[in-house]
Amino acid sequence: MLKVKTYLDRSKIHGIGLFAAESIGAAKEVWAFHPKIDLSFELDEWLHMSEEISEPSFQQLQHLTYKEGGKIYTCLDNAQFMNHSPTASNIMNLTTTNTMVTTRDIFAGEELLCNYFEFCDRDDWGLQHIGCSARI
Repeated sequence: MLKVKTYLDRSKIHGIGLFAAESIGAAKEVWAFHPKIDLSFELDEWLHMSEEISEPSFQQLQHLTYKEGGKIYTCLDNAQFMNHSPTASNIMNLTTTNTMVTTRDIFAGEELLCNYFEFCDRDDWGLQHIGCSARI
């Protein structure tokens, strides 16, 4: 769940992005997993669900997920709009606590960006559209 004020707007990186609605200090926690806001599925449960719902619905849902540690996660708040940048990321993932923190001061109006390769499993289907060159 998001822990800072944000808004959605057009991104220079990709489509819709997540932007800071206020200044955020360095090392500030901006997101933390919360089971009532963020869904978590075991891989076998996720694959079984793909057989239970329509293909178009499952494909849409899959675009909103990421795979980390063999589990599938879906953010139900606007955190799902945080875009990827391998070089300009200002958000860092802490896998040990399942949280995200700022890497530096962030100004109001600045897009929040993270490096998906910091936390997504290498076989995450969502990474396929980014390409291998983005892992740098």
